[in-house]
Amino acid sequence: RVRNPRAVLFDMLSNFTPTSATKEAYDFYKSLETPFTQTNDAYAVLVRFDFQLDDNNRWNLRYNRSSNKALNANATGNQLFPTTVSALSNNGTERDRTNGIVTQLVTILSPTLVNELRGQFAREDRPREANSLQPTVETAIGRFGTVNFLPTTQFDWRFQVADNLTWTKDKHTLKFGAEYNYVYTDQFFAFNQFGRFIVSGSNTATILDILSLGGSIPNRFDSTSVTYLRQIGNGIAKFSTKEPALFIQDSWRLRPNLTLYYGLRWEAQINPQPEATNTDLVNKVKSFPWPFGYAGKVDPTKIDSDLTQFGPRLGVAWDPFKDSRTVVRGYAGIYNARTPMLLFAAPLNNFREIPGDLSVQLPFPVPAGNPNNTVYKQFKLIGIDLNAYNLGNLPQLSVDQIQAIAKALGISFDPFFGSQPIFMAPNYKNPRSYQAGGSLEREVLSGLVIGADFTYVNTVHLERNRELNIPYPTIRPSDPAQRPFFGLRSGNVRPLSSLGSVQMRESSARALYRGITLRSQLRKPWGQLYAAYTYSKTFSDDDNERDAGGVQYENGFNLKPEYGPSRLDRRHQFVASPVFFLPLGVDISSAVRLLSGRPIDASMGFDANEDLGGPDRPYAAPGVPFVRNGFRNKPYRGIDMR
Repeated sequence: RVRNPRAVLFDMLSNFTPTSATKEAYDFYKSLETPFTQTNDAYAVLVRFDFQLDDNNRWNLRYNRSSNKALNANATGNQLFPTTVSALSNNGTERDRTNGIVTQLVTILSPTLVNELRGQFAREDRPREANSLQPTVETAIGRFGTVNFLPTTQFDWRFQVADNLTWTKDKHTLKFGAEYNYVYTDQFFAFNQFGRFIVSGSNTATILDILSLGGSIPNRFDSTSVTYLRQIGNGIAKFSTKEPALFIQDSWRLRPNLTLYYGLRWEAQINPQPEATNTDLVNKVKSFPWPFGYAGKVDPTKIDSDLTQFGPRLGVAWDPFKDSRTVVRGYAGIYNARTPMLLFAAPLNNFREIPGDLSVQLPFPVPAGNPNNTVYKQFKLIGIDLNAYNLGNLPQLSVDQIQAIAKALGISFDPFFGSQPIFMAPNYKNPRSYQAGGSLEREVLSGLVIGADFTYVNTVHLERNRELNIPYPTIRPSDPAQRPFFGLRSGNVRPLSSLGSVQMRESSARALYRGITLRSQLRKPWGQLYAAYTYSKTFSDDDNERDAGGVQYENGFNLKPEYGPSRLDRRHQFVASPVFFLPLGVDISSAVRLLSGRPIDASMGFDANEDLGGPDRPYAAPGVPFVRNGFRNKPYRGIDMR
């Protein structure tokens, strides 16, 4: 049972003095500042049975169930910070229910042969409710109205069966087996179900003026810095993945002081295929000359399966002095990870005639000289005057009304005009890591062991969201930073002007970890001490794991500045855990953690290059942006006593 006190606080208004032009929106935002309670009430039940069927067969069966309900707990970031810029209307209830059954049968076939058969079935239901059902308004000040991806419902279930056989013969312990996973999901998920107004820019007075009546911008939302998104799909996605695997491994005791480990694992992920029944949209995307080397190569009707995931592994353990006081270990291997099913949802349903999750964007582009170039004016064309609505009761446009706006503008209406489809890149691969390491451990004195470890992990094929529908940038002579400028807010149009953002999920990102650890362990009658220091570097060019949309880079035409410290990078880490045994059965223990700061990514706080995309960083010199995560937060020090 969790009760977490929080509060809505719009920091940008803390020292702002409103004028007549900004007072309406200022007062509305201030009325939304209120304390609230975030909850998370959960329970879990576990039941397990073990059966000794006979001398050679042991069977166990386990059932587990969990359920939780969390009010005002919707977030995609850190929920523990005491304040938030999301109003209570821009929050929701998180619910989750899981049920799982696992069974295992271990059979001794002979003194040297043992078989293990395992099966499991699990189902999860995750309804997510919205606190309000009204249009969303997003600005740099904060957010109010429905969370842009709520309400949603989703359930999935997973079936797994695995069998492995272990054979012990002379100096070998051989194990081989097979595994099969089937995962199915059924969801209703759609962005912008009730409409979404987005006001760009970071100037507080300008934002409030745009939202208020009167002032220098007399009409509400009557500015080219305002966009409006509206869902046109049905939110439905149903699909599954199939994942077979085979492995064989051996432990070979070459000598009493030397053991060799080696093996090979093969696994595959057989992916679902898109419902690509909207041939006009499919052909439009397939035939367009996209940049980044994808011209004529994209195919939104196909998602490649990854069938060649081979993972050889090798390891060794050696006692060089045959005294059981020293051990040298080494290992190397290739490891594959699965792609989260969330990344397939949009590519699977965006290209069908009734899409699952696809939004259109206003204002529709109009020729130069046409005055109807703002959200306010295009709403007004069909008789909806945004001045007649207050901020807490904005109108919800239907798809038919969107079509009526296009007709009033003289545009041949395409229900997918301005939509933002997402698809998978050709030859998409699952993440793969190449790992190697070694360690040396020595008992130098009675009860004192020291050691050193080295770890190397090079990960490739990490997922990256790539924006394709973007013009080549230019350099403005008047810009002292010499920043590449896309100008999508200043009159430039997208290369494929009939669509909005077009994103492709490619497997082009990478990460590299290298770390050295020095450790010691002391055991004495009066106590014990474990201490370790790690010096490591973690670099990457995209920290996205399962982002459902949106790019992480500043300029897709130059990704070099993106390669920098990962957001998980900790350069220095020291941990220690002493325990002292005192008289009368009293123990004193401590846990010590000293960590250097995590990286901070410098941000301009607004769309400086006007690409309507990822973060924009300040520049260290003309034409030289700061690298991603180029700054450091403060270190962390924690000492616990018990």
